[in-house]
Amino acid sequence: MKKPNIVFIFADDQRLDTINCLGNHDIKTPHLDQLCGEGEAFTNAHIMGATSPAVCMPSRAMLLTGRELHHLHGEGRRNGAIIPEAHVTFPRYFSDHGYHSHGIGKWHQDRASFNRSFDTAERIFGFANGWYENYGGHFNIPLHDYDPTGAYPHENAYILDKNGHKEGVRQAVCGMHSNDIFRDAAVEFIEERTEEEPFFMYVSLVAPHDPRQTSDQYEDMYSSESVPLPENYLDMHPFDNGDLYSRDEKLEWWPRRKRAIRKHIADYYAMITHIDDTVGAIVKALQNKGIYEDTLLIFSGDNGLAVGQHGLMGKQSLYEHSIRVPLIMKGPGIEKGKRNDTLCYLLDIFPTLCDICNLPIPKTVDGISLYGTEKRNHLQFAYLDCQKAYKDENYKVIRYDVNGERRYQLFDMKEDVKEMHDLSQQDDYQHIVETYKRKVNTWANAFCWSENHE
Repeated sequence: MKKPNIVFIFADDQRLDTINCLGNHDIKTPHLDQLCGEGEAFTNAHIMGATSPAVCMPSRAMLLTGRELHHLHGEGRRNGAIIPEAHVTFPRYFSDHGYHSHGIGKWHQDRASFNRSFDTAERIFGFANGWYENYGGHFNIPLHDYDPTGAYPHENAYILDKNGHKEGVRQAVCGMHSNDIFRDAAVEFIEERTEEEPFFMYVSLVAPHDPRQTSDQYEDMYSSESVPLPENYLDMHPFDNGDLYSRDEKLEWWPRRKRAIRKHIADYYAMITHIDDTVGAIVKALQNKGIYEDTLLIFSGDNGLAVGQHGLMGKQSLYEHSIRVPLIMKGPGIEKGKRNDTLCYLLDIFPTLCDICNLPIPKTVDGISLYGTEKRNHLQFAYLDCQKAYKDENYKVIRYDVNGERRYQLFDMKEDVKEMHDLSQQDDYQHIVETYKRKVNTWANAFCWSENHE
């Protein structure tokens, strides 16, 4: 059986409920809708949490290695910034099994793990010294070309102007949007590919991460006057969750004003529609090349985002809006138009791809295949040292440890997915509260940083 090509498109800060056909009819995502129709949408995919306010670092490390949050050890393990050589990444693993691995876009881990992961790469974002300070927005992102030495010196970074010409990172350039840069790189790779060996292309976007910038054609699709507020909108979070002052929370003043939140939502949706067109362009390139039907295409995101829900702006919490992400898979052998509510983590993608491609799952991988016989009946989460959570198909409990005080929330996952009604203090639910307290406490007590997990 011929090995399928693999294209993995990864969004930055796109939560689950931002796809029209999955229930949000206020957003325009025709290409992602089509992808759902041609493949399988996993509607219960989660990240496991984070050990850093920069949630995408551990999230991406878990995705790439298939390892659980507390098994991201080695230098920098507390935030997942550095991937040890002993932890094979899935692009590297597929390269070792006959694929040509090609990387495009954001890499939020170390340079060494990037070069180990990919045979070739282009338009790499994340290696400029002080990369965040040099990140002037989506029209001004510092990039590197592939460096076989793995050094990626700062002086080699550049910005693409609107004509695709390279400019120095110190120039004030209003250039190409990040989505368009990575789209063009992906399309060019597909169009110029002539080798017989299958390829694994990893396209890691920077959008819809703030600053919320996109082209006028997308901004004009959404009006901040008419876009609805989320059902669980609050102007302030009801208590100190342990991290109310991270950079994401500083994007809007307390209390959150409805008008301001609507503007954030409109801009967020506009960026996602721009992403949708990026997906469409990559799909069209595969079709024009005559390889679309034989390509395994995956779309997902590194974490969610509150944007006004529960009085929060960012992803530094364990509410559903922050830990649930889109996961769509289309390709040979995958059922078309299916919705799958199996409980899963992003770290399950690595073993799932192995399963689909008939490859053995590496021993370093903690995840389980979504097409295997083993199924998860619950999920566990952690954020810093202040939040832990336990979730099954019925209830979810969140434990907070802040300033020497402990509190819990309990939500009904069948009736209250927006987490608007905390049941932890209701008399009729105390037997359930106590049961789920024990579950989350067992998880919290067992959660530790393994130095020797292989």
